[in-house]
Amino acid sequence: MNLHNNVSGNMEYIQKVFLGVQVYMQENHDMEELITFLDAEPPGFRSVAYESASMEMALPELLSGTALDNWKKFYQRSAKVHTFHMHIGLGWAFAKTETVQSPYLLSMQPLMRLMVFDGMGYYYGLFKGRRTVKNQWVPEGIVQQELKGFDQGLGRRLWYISKGEVNELVQLIQPFQLPRHPDLWRGVGIACGYVGGSGKADLERLLHFSDECKDDLCTGIALAAISRNASNSVSEHINLACNIICGKPLKDVLNDESLKKQFE
Repeated sequence: MNLHNNVSGNMEYIQKVFLGVQVYMQENHDMEELITFLDAEPPGFRSVAYESASMEMALPELLSGTALDNWKKFYQRSAKVHTFHMHIGLGWAFAKTETVQSPYLLSMQPLMRLMVFDGMGYYYGLFKGRRTVKNQWVPEGIVQQELKGFDQGLGRRLWYISKGEVNELVQLIQPFQLPRHPDLWRGVGIACGYVGGSGKADLERLLHFSDECKDDLCTGIALAAISRNASNSVSEHINLACNIICGKPLKDVLNDESLKKQFE
């Protein structure tokens, strides 16, 4: 299928990919069949297919209270290419099953833990939006460090809710307490950079309205750039976002050592 060159069109396509994998995995398939199916998705949003599969792979193990052995085998097969999205998918599974995450996260690097809670934040923003978005509610048990990832995922969800309309996005972010804004804006950057479709004028307006959270927005764009580079799906949209939001070309964003230090 051809990708749309606009934000809302890309979002619709992403949702279709995510749901399509869920339907496919309702039938029994071995690992090789699953990976063949996922890799048939064009590179542009293939990582979304892996995100959905990651969630579906983890769900039965979390529901039965067993170790994530099947999920780990699946992850090890594709981690280098789709690692961010596979951890986000695991976060979806944690949120959907309301599972205590701590025992599963002890061996994860800080950035990967952040992505797990990102998946949880997006899930709650999608399925419990009235409380999570309108009332700025935080689920019980989410502590301060975990809230960074949760709000990052929630920020991604706000980009989807607003369909990339900057004015609407700003109105959604404003009611949140100021200490939560940086993580929300980082999530906006991830979603904007990954989804693509925003033109130069919209990116400039986004940068303007991010105000004191400009660096966080840039970090989100950089994380999206890392994901797209790893999955060999760099597009003109992420190049444009790097140049406008981060003020430098994609290659310089990818080589920025300060980004890595933020998550050590």
